[in-house]
Amino acid sequence: MRTSNGIERPIQQELKRRTSKVRVFPNLDALERLATAVLVEIDEKWETDNKAYIKWELLDE
Repeated sequence: MRTSNGIERPIQQELKRRTSKVRVFPNLDALERLATAVLVEIDEKWETDNKAYIKWELLDE
């Protein structure tokens, strides 16, 4: 997958980095668990980060 979206690109790169280490998954559930764990980790990082990805104040106006 490729994207020009600046927010999507690091997510896809991290998923690719983590899944390429495993190479072969025993089943689809194992792949989904790893991908979900990576996405939850990224979400938690964004929640605690001070950098605003979306400026909610501008949307409220």
